[in-house]
This record gives sequence, structure tokens and C-alpha cells, in this order.
Amino acid sequence: MFAGEIIAGALLGSFTCLAPVHDNASTVRCANRPDLVRLMGYDTPAMPATCLPGEICPTGDPFAAREALRGLTMGRPLACETAGTDNRGRVLARCRIDSTDISCAMLASNHAVPSRTAGDCNCTTTVRRRPVLLQSARYEPGVLPGGLPQALPANARITLDMGDSNPARSLPAAPTVVMDGVALQETPWSLPVAGAMVMIGLWMAMANLALLQLAHERWPARARWGAPMDRLDPWLFLGLAAAGASPAAWTALWTRHAGRQQEALLPRLLNITGIQIGLLIGALWWWIAG
Repeated sequence: MFAGEIIAGALLGSFTCLAPVHDNASTVRCANRPDLVRLMGYDTPAMPATCLPGEICPTGDPFAAREALRGLTMGRPLACETAGTDNRGRVLARCRIDSTDISCAMLASNHAVPSRTAGDCNCTTTVRRRPVLLQSARYEPGVLPGGLPQALPANARITLDMGDSNPARSLPAAPTVVMDGVALQETPWSLPVAGAMVMIGLWMAMANLALLQLAHERWPARARWGAPMDRLDPWLFLGLAAAGASPAAWTALWTRHAGRQQEALLPRLLNITGIQIGLLIGALWWWIAG
């Protein structure tokens, strides 16, 4: 039944976009479609290094605009209607979530301006007027990128002899290219990075709890010097300490009676802790200075 709905929607020029993700604030990738969908009716600031030379790009913060679009979709399925393709081969579409038109919502969010190339939204909401547009590069009038004039004199000659020193026969000097830009915020932390940090924190917490439990079972408390004890595998102890459980290892040596094992474990634990402290200082220095 679901496959039949997709086929029928494709024939009618409409489709459902499942699990939408956004590379920028004006396109969407769907889990059930191989092509890139360009949302109609509005333009947004281009992501860094994506505004082509000669292309006009609105000013603003592209990351904030993308987060605004992500806040509208939030991984929910989109009901889209196609209207053709643009000059890059992307599918032009109007998409909705329930009764909310995404293009109109972006225009009303102050992160987008009406488009000159991606159709008209015909939105009834108040939208931001198109500001002064920003070009990614400017060249001297009458000169193409690369240094050649648009028209050469009839008697002009161009030589490829690199040893020719005659200035009259050499290529014209390349013009100065002026790159325009706006201040952009750094890319915010993504969800995978935050998830990895959470997983590392959980792993370190589990390693510390495991080491404390092993020391509690094998070594008696400091107050019970004469109590019988079992040997704790030194490789397991030091391995957990190296994996992030060095606080638990020091706690175990301070609060439990390790007997003769303490003489063998203490210097190795000092080496492991010193390496960990050095790595932590280096990471903090790289983060602050970088």
C-alpha cells in the first residue's frame, strides 16, 4: 500500500519526503529519494565556499538560517509538490508540514528573501524585502576571469613563448579580484559530536564503577588490616585505569588494603596518570589556542 502511494504521488507530481535533512537553508535531502530538492520561492545566505563566482547571494548567517529550517522540519515527513527542475538539475518543489508551507515560513522567519530564480511562493504573510545583494567576486569592467579582455584589438598578437620579454606581445596583466564576504559564525557542534562525547562520558563512568566494585570485592577496608584478601588482576586494574578509571584506581588504593600488590601497582598507576594529565593539558591548550 505504501509503495503504491509513492508511485501514484510521483505520477501526480507530488511526493512524501521522509526523514528530511538539510545541507543548507534552501535544500532538502529525503531518505526515500536519490535527488536533491530545492525549496521554491526563497533564497538564503550561502554556506561558506558554496557561492560561485558571479553568483548573487543574500547576506546573513547561513548557519542560523539552516537551524531555522531544521526547526521547522524536525525530521517529520514533508508533503511536497514538484514544479520542475532548476539549472543545476535540482527538483523544484513546494513542501508542507500539515498546514504550514515551509517556503512561506522561511520568508517570515527573517532568514530568507524572495527568490529570483526558484519561482514565487505567493505567500500572504509579511516577508522580508530583498536586501542589497552580495556578489562573491568582482572583476574589472570588460575583463573576463583569468585576465583576458572580452575583445582583443585586430592587430593584437598573443605568444606562448615563455621567454619572450617584449611587453607589447605578452599577455595582459590579470586584474585584481575583490572577494566580498560577510562575517560568519563558526559551525555549531553537530549531533554526532555531542553523541560521541556522551558515549565517552558513559564509558568512563562505567569503567570507574567497575574498578571500584572489583577493589571492594577483592581488597578489605583499610581498617581491617588482618582480613583475608584476594589478588586483583593487575592488568585488569591498570587497563581500566588507562581507559579512564584512574580516579577510581587512586580511590581504591587510598580506601582499600591492597597488600603487596600496592608496591607493584603504584608506580605504573603514576605513569598512566601522568600521561593522562599531559594529554588533557595538551587538549585544553589546543582548544584554547586554536
